[in-house]
Amino acid sequence: MIEILKLRNYDKRNLFDFEVSVKDAVKIEKLKEGEKPSLLSDSMFKAMFFNENRIKYSTKFLSYYIDISYEELLKNIHLSKNEHNKYKEKDKGEKSDYVAVINDSIINIEVNNNENSEILERNMEYAHRLYASGVKRGGKYKYRQVIQFNLNNFSYNGNEKIIDIYSIQNDEGLVLNNKLIFIQIFVPALRRKWYNLGSEGLLEEERYILAMIEPKISSSIDLGKDIGIVEEYIKETEEVMDDEFFGESYDKEWALKDQGKREGIREGIREIAKKMKEHNISESEISDITGLTLEEINDL
Repeated sequence: MIEILKLRNYDKRNLFDFEVSVKDAVKIEKLKEGEKPSLLSDSMFKAMFFNENRIKYSTKFLSYYIDISYEELLKNIHLSKNEHNKYKEKDKGEKSDYVAVINDSIINIEVNNNENSEILERNMEYAHRLYASGVKRGGKYKYRQVIQFNLNNFSYNGNEKIIDIYSIQNDEGLVLNNKLIFIQIFVPALRRKWYNLGSEGLLEEERYILAMIEPKISSSIDLGKDIGIVEEYIKETEEVMDDEFFGESYDKEWALKDQGKREGIREGIREIAKKMKEHNISESEISDITGLTLEEINDL
């Protein structure tokens, strides 16, 4: 863990100090009858958002937050390369989930299914790379506005905000500049609002997000009943699901997540077994309780 220096007379709360929670998160798993892949799936996000032929869906999402009409945005938005410049030739290439350009501004959307704060720090790095992407060596400095949206499939205990907007500002709220804006959308918190208030208690933009994120098709139809574009979205998801290459990609994705979950559970069991050994519980008892073999316990 990196130690952080503290400033005198400056004691601000840090979002990352809150405990991460996956309660009410969307599960990326094998689909059942009457379900569609969630937009939080990497495969579905690429098919429905980072796709020039379906750019109307991401444009509709952005129109709820950017002070330009949906129609005007649709005329001016275009997708851009999502691979970041390497610091060194041997560096591994890194990609954002979504990069689009509107006039001189860059829109970046990141989908975060890994429930840790480091993922948000990585996204901050991506935003800063995009911010400086117009700067040329020995040439004119041109820092471009970057608005980054983070669709987070996790939330923070003690922070129940659904949408949290961050920028660089002083204690009095004076913004240093308006060229770096981070919009955090916490999906589990949004789902909890839906559970508690029903679809009629949600804002239109909240219903639109949920309609794309929720796996159950009947729920998506209910959430988007007066948002015409949602019906088109659902029809197109059915077309996407019929594509065998998409099916292979999605199956691989949920299988890897399921494997990671099982490995995480297994590691948790091993940690419990270690503590039991420290308390001098016999290996045979530990084996009976945890299901680990005597050999596995002996190797801990």
